[in-house]
Amino acid sequence: MEHPENSNPVIAELDAADIPKACHLFQSVFGHAISPESWRWKYRDGPRLGSVNLVAKDTDGALLGHVGASIFPGQVQGVPLAMAQVCDVMVRPSARGNLKPGNVYPRLLTALQQTVAARFTAPFAYGFAGKRQVALGARMGFYRALHPYQPTYHTAAMARSWRSHLWRVEPIPWDTARLDKLWAQHQAHLKSPTVCRSGAYLGWRYQNHPSHRYQLWLLRHPWRHPLPGCGWLITRTLPNGEICVVDALLPHAAHHPDLMSALARALAKTTPVPAPLHGWLQEPYSKPSAQPVIACEVNITHWHTDYPNPAFQPGDTDVF
Repeated sequence: MEHPENSNPVIAELDAADIPKACHLFQSVFGHAISPESWRWKYRDGPRLGSVNLVAKDTDGALLGHVGASIFPGQVQGVPLAMAQVCDVMVRPSARGNLKPGNVYPRLLTALQQTVAARFTAPFAYGFAGKRQVALGARMGFYRALHPYQPTYHTAAMARSWRSHLWRVEPIPWDTARLDKLWAQHQAHLKSPTVCRSGAYLGWRYQNHPSHRYQLWLLRHPWRHPLPGCGWLITRTLPNGEICVVDALLPHAAHHPDLMSALARALAKTTPVPAPLHGWLQEPYSKPSAQPVIACEVNITHWHTDYPNPAFQPGDTDVF
């Protein structure tokens, strides 16, 4: 059955005055709140190349749907590449219907393609969704599933005996100059599309997050660039008490379980009761989930099948 609200919506850029309305739509669709301040941080702040917020409106100006994209500097194999994270794809429940081209969902995604393509040359657009949402987008030619992600819980048995003890992990303050040096040290080794992990980007994404708190950890190894270190990890203590490695810049060919063991030892110095530690750095997944987070490419002008799939981290999403 066709919903009247879903027929021939008006597609427009989100006006700053309508951000509270977008926050209300967000809560009605996703079931939890976002403040106007968090919305502005998400779409306006940081060292971004640009952002897109498109809304569908009915004849009275009420918001029926929204799609957003945050575009940051990125690279692939040493070549600059605009990385566009597509998020907050949402349609008011009363405005949902079939997938006819004139309805809210296809109109929003088509408008996103056209808007991003007009502003950026061959960007790599990506997003994260559940199985149902990815299947829906794939049917319409908007999404291409890349990889499912779910937590791997670290255990001491995963480490390679004595070699894990060569690694040192220490908490450090948010030092933009040091983080820029570490990024310059590593970026040439990264072969798949990635957002540039500059000090400015990390400061926006983690240090200045409006509601979450993160800890930055420096990696050291006696044989690998002892100064200024040879990589970093970023953790967040989740509401359930578990500790998640949300982002990482790791030495080339490092054995990830060894790094997690070194982090576990560092965390043990700060708390008497070790908390479960997990991330997306290791496979196979230790606790297979029926509802993984699926990373997908969003088609803007063409599929980037000539690139290796990105190695995303939880912090690449807008959830962790």
